Amino acid sequence: MAWPDALAAPRRRLLVAVGLAFLFSLVGLARVASTPSLGVKLAPVSEPPAVRVEQVASTSPNLDRLRPGTVLVAARVNGRRVPLNPTTLIEEPDLLDYRAYNRFLERQDLLYQALSQGRLEVVDADGRRILLRAAPTPWSPALGYALGHAAYGWVALLISLGIWVFSPLRAETRLFALSGLGVFGTTLTLAVYGGRELALDGTLLAWLMAVNHLSVLMVCAPLATLFWVYPVRQGQAPLPTLAVLLALLAWCADLAQLGPGARYTVYLPVTLGFLAGIVIMIFQWFASGRDPVARAAMKWCVLSIFVGSLLLMVLIMIPPALGLNRPMPLFVSLASILVLYLGLAAGLKRYRLFHLEQWWFKTWAWFFGGVLVLLLDAVLVLGIGWSGEHALLVALAVAGWVYFPVRQSLMRYLGRDRDDNLDAALQKLVDNLFTAQSEARIRAAWPDLLWRSFRPLRLVPVAEAPERHDVAVDADGTHLFVRALAQGEPHFRVGYPGDGGRLFRRADLRVAGLLRALTGQAIVAARAREAGAEVERQRIIRDLHDDLGGHILSLLRNAPNDQQAGLARQAMRSLRESLRALDEETVCRLADSVEDWHLECREKCHREAVTLRWHQSLRDRSITVRHDINVRRILGEALTNAFQHANPATVAISIRLSGENLMLECVNDGVPPCRRTTDDVLSGRGLTHMRTRAGELGGTFDFDIRDHKAWTRFSCPLD
Repeated sequence: MAWPDALAAPRRRLLVAVGLAFLFSLVGLARVASTPSLGVKLAPVSEPPAVRVEQVASTSPNLDRLRPGTVLVAARVNGRRVPLNPTTLIEEPDLLDYRAYNRFLERQDLLYQALSQGRLEVVDADGRRILLRAAPTPWSPALGYALGHAAYGWVALLISLGIWVFSPLRAETRLFALSGLGVFGTTLTLAVYGGRELALDGTLLAWLMAVNHLSVLMVCAPLATLFWVYPVRQGQAPLPTLAVLLALLAWCADLAQLGPGARYTVYLPVTLGFLAGIVIMIFQWFASGRDPVARAAMKWCVLSIFVGSLLLMVLIMIPPALGLNRPMPLFVSLASILVLYLGLAAGLKRYRLFHLEQWWFKTWAWFFGGVLVLLLDAVLVLGIGWSGEHALLVALAVAGWVYFPVRQSLMRYLGRDRDDNLDAALQKLVDNLFTAQSEARIRAAWPDLLWRSFRPLRLVPVAEAPERHDVAVDADGTHLFVRALAQGEPHFRVGYPGDGGRLFRRADLRVAGLLRALTGQAIVAARAREAGAEVERQRIIRDLHDDLGGHILSLLRNAPNDQQAGLARQAMRSLRESLRALDEETVCRLADSVEDWHLECREKCHREAVTLRWHQSLRDRSITVRHDINVRRILGEALTNAFQHANPATVAISIRLSGENLMLECVNDGVPPCRRTTDDVLSGRGLTHMRTRAGELGGTFDFDIRDHKAWTRFSCPLD
């Protein structure tokens, strides 16, 4: 449906709709103000059926004719006796059956004819006839009643229209607006006829009652099916349209007066619609389970609609449907409209409350705690017959000793998963503080720490930082932004916490800020530790170079023979390698290291008269000195084991790169028959040292014997 250009702007649509509602309200209030008034306040009398004068206004034209306490039993109109009884003053005539309702309309019409002529003859309990005067007044209790009840309708209308005008084509906003329009129609018609002093035109009253019933049904049908389309549409069936058609069908049955009374054609369908709405609400709860935004909206809407509708049903609709009197005055009961519409306004259009779940369970616990006390009190008073004081004490005791402990256990159970996540994150943070060997390790563990804390569906680095704050949550609570630990590093965007089952809360902001601050302190501590270690390393390097290096050099120069000189040279080379390993910033080329490893292996195999088959598949890159030394010594130990524990003819060594991992394999034949399984080889110092050196590089080591061959495998990351 295309809107005319004049009504395309939301504000214009809102102004037009409000303007029309204002005109209807003015017409209704004008009708109340123009109704002739006797200037008295009447109250019903049950036995015998009559009405009693409670108060005579100082401006009443009957100030000298009536006194408070006077009981009026009938009126005489055109020679006919019209009884005056509690039904004459009934606030809602639809509580009567259709036969009594039609009789009521007839009597109202007769009384209004007399009031319109300015005179009404009444008969008191003593049989005296009193001629009363009637005239319109600028202010009357009926006008105050009309203004108060119409205000409820205006609250619902303004909220529903304020949402609808911005999204007039969406099904959920249409349903919400229709319900608000229904509330407006219900309260406005009630405002006209509910507060009448004595009588209203019968024809007008019949039309007002018809509009009132249609409005009531139009409140029920949209709200009952709202959760069919919102937050997640549950199917393609036009269930809201069907509900509206059924409501119109019930209204037609009411107009035709099918059945005993409106309790069957209006109040009973509304009650059934409420129950159907609960079923639809349950299905919607499961349908929106994995969408955190929809689930947040669902929780807010359920809280508003369920509590508001429950109050409306219990206080207004269900008692007439069961043939009972309402427990509270209608004006007070209608306050439940405020709960429904003021709350639902945020739920449908402005539910951007990412801390919603903080008070979600608390609100329900408070609500049901109060209901429990009231129900227990009512059961003890009405069912058992206890006194009010004793019943209240027992109800409070049961609530305090049974309900509240159960509630606390449930809340602890529901929050256990979030507590477990935080405990795991804090444990991981402590591990980082005390086991990380460098600042780089702590920084590398930072994304994993965020994931452990919130279990998000998404954790992605972003270039843009949150504004002003180190941690921030977006408007709908789905994403948490965390500023980088240092310049040049990525910021992180954490999306949909709890595996997508909830939104971010204010507590998550505090947790993220705490984790970031503690991680920052851990980095500062790691820097200080690394700086101290570097100072100590430099001291050790100087001492080894100046003292031990000088002694080895003296041994080399004064060696008595070539064998001693060779040992001194080997010791000097080991010292240089150790000094280089102490300097963690020193790197070397992989190609140079592999060439040295090949040369050493070839020399050892040549001395033992063993054939060496060397294969390498590498690309040039840099490695640390620690990698160079550890791989060199693992290769040397593997050859030593082969020469000492076997009689090899051939040794095959393969070195290759797999991604960023260095893969080494050394295979020798000549394993004697007594050592054909791995279990036959003692785990001596050689294998232990090789495993230790592999572990220092974050790698793996494996030794195996099969087919008269010994297999030594080693791999480690070069990053």
